[in-house]
Amino acid sequence: MSARFAPAVTLHPSAQEALAVNAESEVAGLRLLTAAGARMAGVLDMERVARHLVAAALGEAAEAGEAAGGGFADTVGVYVVEQLIVGDELPRPPGVRAVEARRIAVGAAGTDLEPLFPSGETVVFAAGTAYAACVTGGTPQRFAELDRHFALEPRVPPPRQARERLADLSDFLLVPLRDGEAVLGLVAFARGSASGPFSDADAAVAADLAALTAGCLEGARRYQREHAAARALQSGLLPLPPGAVPGVRVAHRSVPAGRANLVGGDWCDIIPLPAGRVALVIGDAMGHGSAAAAAMVQLRAAARTLAMLGKDPAQILTWLDRITPGIGPVQFATCACAVLDTAARTAEICRAGHPPPVLLRPGGGCDVLDLPPGLPLGLDGAEYENTRVPMPDGSTLVLYTDGLIETRDRDLEAGIAALRGALAGAAAGLEDACAGVVEKLIVPPNHDDVTVMLVRTGT
Repeated sequence: MSARFAPAVTLHPSAQEALAVNAESEVAGLRLLTAAGARMAGVLDMERVARHLVAAALGEAAEAGEAAGGGFADTVGVYVVEQLIVGDELPRPPGVRAVEARRIAVGAAGTDLEPLFPSGETVVFAAGTAYAACVTGGTPQRFAELDRHFALEPRVPPPRQARERLADLSDFLLVPLRDGEAVLGLVAFARGSASGPFSDADAAVAADLAALTAGCLEGARRYQREHAAARALQSGLLPLPPGAVPGVRVAHRSVPAGRANLVGGDWCDIIPLPAGRVALVIGDAMGHGSAAAAAMVQLRAAARTLAMLGKDPAQILTWLDRITPGIGPVQFATCACAVLDTAARTAEICRAGHPPPVLLRPGGGCDVLDLPPGLPLGLDGAEYENTRVPMPDGSTLVLYTDGLIETRDRDLEAGIAALRGALAGAAAGLEDACAGVVEKLIVPPNHDDVTVMLVRTGT
């Protein structure tokens, strides 16, 4: 049986040249997508994501060792719908309408367009413009002249170099930033006469680049939203600012565990009470992250309510012990509670499985208070006992969670010794003393939430 061979095919030189150009364009597009993805990976800020896209599309080198290549475009602008910025909402359903957007990044090869079209500026694309159609319809747009489509006038007369760059632009490609069904905004690419128009392969690369950017922008948007919510939660859980409670001064620090958590299970609180009394509470719900934070919020609210009802520290902890099993996945928590009487210069203190408070005497002594340890909250049926401690003016009560003193390399006893050492050499100023303790005892990333509060009597 004879072997059969396919006949040789000879391509016309023009066809060979076209194949070579297409192959080269495909490699260049892949290189651009890889470079852009490397720049944007892990970036959790929308403006930084957009700036990385602009730099990659202009062919700018990102880091030392990365060679700058030929630019995909001569100018690039990134716009996101304003709803994402001010309302944290996804865009409304498509329709024929004007589009309010914010420019979050802009760049041009060989010149600076930022003074003309500053990042952060809100613009309105009128209905019927290519820009509005790109967002409302979610479809790419092409045009050749800037003025009849771009609904902005520069605030200042453009310098000659920028004016020449804008006048030379002859091909514009708008690509929607689509994440699923939602259009987050658009990317505006443009080329001048020397670069030539965008090909169909270029348009495909631009679409892939916009899809990659949209995913990164949405990830950054979600992170920023959660970060803002966590910060708002955290700020609402912090003690009253110094000077807000008559008769005492306060300094505090809170450091969630690890690098990813924004809030944790630690809390501290200061509650002004009638007749010159002040309740102090510090606690640590088991675990880290959102579950511990949710339990912490409920425990803190309950402790505040009980203190305002006039309960003493032991009574507060008794009630918290009863409600802890019913607040969710967190099974137990530790807590320390004190009520200062600024007129009598004493404090009643009680703890529930929490590390013992430290008292700095006005004359310079540093004592670990000998209090009954108590059982952690949530173990049911625990009994708690108050201890009265003298608190002359100038005394500083130090309350903290175990994350401050205990690490994988340092046990409770060694940690308390380290804390006493840090306090003994602390600055006279309360804020500096608090910051110094945290700096000396915590080596980030800490593996447990850390909260410390210094409360000094007197004015």
